[in-house]
Amino acid sequence: LGKDHLKVANSLDNIAGIYQRQNKSDKALKSLMESLKIRSLYGNDNLDVATTLFGMGIIYCDRGDLAKAMECYESALKIRKKRKKDFEVAQTLHNIGSLWALKQDYRRALKQWLAALEIYRKTLSDDHHMVACTLGNIKMAENMIDEAR
Repeated sequence: LGKDHLKVANSLDNIAGIYQRQNKSDKALKSLMESLKIRSLYGNDNLDVATTLFGMGIIYCDRGDLAKAMECYESALKIRKKRKKDFEVAQTLHNIGSLWALKQDYRRALKQWLAALEIYRKTLSDDHHMVACTLGNIKMAENMIDEAR
């Protein structure tokens, strides 16, 4: 297959997932970066690139590097919007909202979660766990905004 084959990138993503479950974020991130390098050879705007960037965003967030996490999520969001992948767009908006909440910017978090909820309600049933999770986050953000007044 060769070292730059897309199946190698898929394997690297899977390996990153294993490392992530083992709390080995350095190794997970290294695998995702190698995967991204391969995927980018085939174009920077495909959904697999977005998925890898999204995974990198999760790891950066877990490590407390919110700026890099935001960069990865925003890049993934741009691709996912372009490709009209609604669930994935909502998922990314949800995570961006969580980053804003970690930064204690609840107004920006609320904006992202409301946008995610709108998409989730179009693509999922009302009893889906992501709808419930997003509604909980929205309520928390509204409470934090009210408390700050």
